[in-house]
Amino acid sequence: MKILFINSQNTGDYVNDYMNDLLLHGLRQLSDNEVIDYPGAWYLYKDESKKRNLEKNSFWGKGFSTSNILDDFNSVDRTDILSKIKNKYFDLVIYGSIRRNNEFFDDIIKYNNNCVVVDGEDDQYIDKEYSNRCLYFKRELDQTIPNIEPISFAVPKEKILKNITTDFEFLLAPLIPGKLNTYNYDDESSYYNMYKKSVFALTYKKIGWDCLRHYEILMNGCIPLFINLNDCPKRTMETLPKEKLLGIYRDYHQILSYYNPFQIYKKKFLSLNKFVSFFSNFLRNKNLESYMNKNLGLIDLKNELLTYTKNNLTTENLAKYVINKTFNKKN
Repeated sequence: MKILFINSQNTGDYVNDYMNDLLLHGLRQLSDNEVIDYPGAWYLYKDESKKRNLEKNSFWGKGFSTSNILDDFNSVDRTDILSKIKNKYFDLVIYGSIRRNNEFFDDIIKYNNNCVVVDGEDDQYIDKEYSNRCLYFKRELDQTIPNIEPISFAVPKEKILKNITTDFEFLLAPLIPGKLNTYNYDDESSYYNMYKKSVFALTYKKIGWDCLRHYEILMNGCIPLFINLNDCPKRTMETLPKEKLLGIYRDYHQILSYYNPFQIYKKKFLSLNKFVSFFSNFLRNKNLESYMNKNLGLIDLKNELLTYTKNNLTTENLAKYVINKTFNKKN
């Protein structure tokens, strides 16, 4: 299948766009596809990033999990794109971030090219200029709407932990979302290692519900404690095992009371009950080894979640989902 992937254009301080970049990576993993990214997501390519001296601070999230995931930037023929569109050379045109780059859109519709658009923004806005004209994938989808399909983040399968470690250092991962003083990781390896050596990790909704951090926790064999997940719209983050994660939070959230609420919660999550629980548990034995000995099933739970991640949350799964939804809609 010949695919034209119109990649996002930088509209802010960072070059990358998670949804766009992860979908492009997934499409490249499907060996039966010829994928042309235009005008070229050069910042994802190892050779081109090095050639242009791309700094990690140019990436949102320092590029963890999404940088250096493609090879051979100049091996892709990006010439005569408009001519190919007019001649319907492509089997499918995908806009990786329609609200950041809509180049050629009118021509693609005019010449009856098969086209889908992806809206990976954090809001719940639907741009009807595009949703009325082609299949529209929306990341933060909060309702069922004709011609709109949900889409969620994913992770490159080569980045996923092979096997669970039992050499733990932390009961709760020291990186606390929203607490910038805990963001102490300058390279991907140390960031991943922190989650690998943690039993649990705290996570929650940021601006949008879908956040790469949820997947990075899972892909490193760590167990998410997801605050307020029961408030998440049904059609958002559909690929995550939400019922399983709700059960995990119900069964294990008590460990959060071992920690000073000021240190692990943003202001919006603070409450009197959290302080009462903390002081009630202040003298409790918080020894990691003792906790694991009393909760032997946690290793099985970690393995279960890691297996789920390998089977369901890869960029390859993401790409297959978009393609299957596109052509099933046509049939």
